Amino acid sequence: MGGGKIDCYLDIVSLFSYVAFKDLLPNISKLEANGVTVEFHPVFLGGINNASGNKPPWVLPAKGKYLNYDSKRALNRVGLSDLVTPDLMKVGNTVVPLRALHFVKANYSKEIFIATLGSMFVAFWGGGEYANLSDEESLRRCLQCATDKPVGGKGTKLFTDADVKKILDGRAAMKTKLSETTAKALELGAFGAPWFWATNSKGEGQPFFGSDRFNHIYRHLDIAFQDVTVLAPSKL
Repeated sequence: MGGGKIDCYLDIVSLFSYVAFKDLLPNISKLEANGVTVEFHPVFLGGINNASGNKPPWVLPAKGKYLNYDSKRALNRVGLSDLVTPDLMKVGNTVVPLRALHFVKANYSKEIFIATLGSMFVAFWGGGEYANLSDEESLRRCLQCATDKPVGGKGTKLFTDADVKKILDGRAAMKTKLSETTAKALELGAFGAPWFWATNSKGEGQPFFGSDRFNHIYRHLDIAFQDVTVLAPSKL
């Protein structure tokens, strides 16, 4: 049947938000063909963790040890094996770039917003000198370099210098919007990111957590997809 909407709440500081973004991005047009709208909502993961009582993985040694394996598996699956983890204690407060994202979302096209989000993921996790997007100059440089193909291929720049100045000047006005969006995710039950709220064609909504729940999401939306399937061994 198809139809409905996927609301995706994520933060660029969240590695699995990046995995989910990279997984979902090439499927957006197929989802739209099935009548499913996808909307990305930047949220402050630190606020969600504090409000929900959740803790970062490194607080629980066993979880951190497991993620040494699971993170690599998830990244390899979506072609992000060359990522570099920044010093999250130094760059983990992403309020500044998140407000900039909300300004872009409110004032530019959906396509430009999604490409900007992708460009910030690339900058944050790419191991370059502009990973600290809370720094004014780093955020400026990220926006100046943002293209319409941030996660693959040589693209066209999204913003002029005038646009970049407009975004930097306008981000402060997005303080309330970021807070409201984070609060909405919490209202929907979020305790981490990525957090999804999927609403099917009947208006029935369900929460989903993590980057590996798309098979459950698509089943809830009643759209055709290929699930994990064991194949017979190839004959040599």
